[in-house]
Amino acid sequence: MVSIKAFLLSVTAASFVASPASGMYDRGSVVKQLSVSNFEKVVGKTSQPTFVKFYAPWCGHCKNLEPEYERAAKKARGLAKFYAVNCDEDRNRGLCAQFNVQGFPTLKVFTEKRTKRGTRRSIDYQGERKTSSMVKFARSLLPDLSKRVDADGLDDFIASSSVPKAVLLTERKKPSELWKGVSAQLDRKVRFAQIVNPSAIAMERLGVNSLPAIVVFADAKDPRSFEVYNGENKYEPLVRFISAAASGRSTKGQDTKNATNLAKQEQLTVEEIASQDDLERVCINQSDRSSVPVLCVIGVVPLEPEYEESRLEHAQAIGVLEGLLRGQKPRSANQASAASGGGFDPDIDEENSSNDSLETENASEEALPFRVSWVNALGAAGTRIHEMFGPSDDLPSAVAISPRKSAAAPYRGAFAKEELLEWTEACYEGYNMRRFTFDLDIGKKPASGHNEL
Repeated sequence: MVSIKAFLLSVTAASFVASPASGMYDRGSVVKQLSVSNFEKVVGKTSQPTFVKFYAPWCGHCKNLEPEYERAAKKARGLAKFYAVNCDEDRNRGLCAQFNVQGFPTLKVFTEKRTKRGTRRSIDYQGERKTSSMVKFARSLLPDLSKRVDADGLDDFIASSSVPKAVLLTERKKPSELWKGVSAQLDRKVRFAQIVNPSAIAMERLGVNSLPAIVVFADAKDPRSFEVYNGENKYEPLVRFISAAASGRSTKGQDTKNATNLAKQEQLTVEEIASQDDLERVCINQSDRSSVPVLCVIGVVPLEPEYEESRLEHAQAIGVLEGLLRGQKPRSANQASAASGGGFDPDIDEENSSNDSLETENASEEALPFRVSWVNALGAAGTRIHEMFGPSDDLPSAVAISPRKSAAAPYRGAFAKEELLEWTEACYEGYNMRRFTFDLDIGKKPASGHNEL
């Protein structure tokens, strides 16, 4: 068997390198770094409670707070924002002085209240610096920005301004945290309302069969033109749908696309990477950069074919990888190109997405965002992968590589479908990824003979 050792040697320089973001939080962190150049723009784009940690990299208390702050950012995702400002950088010292930072770390929380200039007001966070305390405080500040209307007043609400409208039809009298989080995120672009217990006539008019339901009206002059949300009741797909529908980018036709993709997924197989040609075809595909997957997941699976027990264990592991491959959610090219180190953050990612050089002409078409393959953990290639990326010592394991972003993440959890899916989705959003030097010009399959018995 020809191994991929030559490829891995081509990235011997693939020692992990620091992210361009300086300071405590690198690009793979859920906590985003801000600077004086983007602070007002990023913080001002949302009305979600926004924590900002003003810190210095050399500060011991700042380092002690880091894991709690990271966990709080993950737990409050969709309800609050967590950012950091490195006050040790010369460019940020004026910003830190502006907010009267006199010690490190200083935690400021920006509320939905704004000054006459439109900038957000902040308060000092005086609570316990534990994950649960920070999340509880964020929840207490999450505003309710959804207006209560009835079905008869819907047309008046739609026509009240030229701003697009998003309406929740529900049986609940109080809005959920999810709806409050979405409305606080998008309230600068969209106005939100809630209709409690709508009549059957109102539901029929809006093409709604069950509750809860979300309807978006992009044109205030045409209340008969709207789009109904048919996706998961989760923060990120809701934000993306409402943003797209409100801006006039049609989201219709997704059901047909999803059915097509499901059929494609059922035909997928987990391929072995046994040569550099395999690696190029499965993970890199340099001949067509638009088809490069956002993630290439390589299962590190031991196989000794001469032993029946090893063959059975290998078959079980491949079954898990097949479940991972077919369990992924199709994404549009826009979503794929927006997936970078650091996770989905509408305040930052939307700002940068228009400059992403990987965006294709068929950006609205959906595709499968990652490919899954395997390599023998007992071979030279498996050994080299373990040396470079440090997956779990318990085999089988896996590594996720992003050729587009020159980033990678080792997997150190239980080798089971659901756990791998959760990890891969997080990698897709950038949460586990770390930058490394990645040479895509890996050469061709070497001549057989010297590397085979």
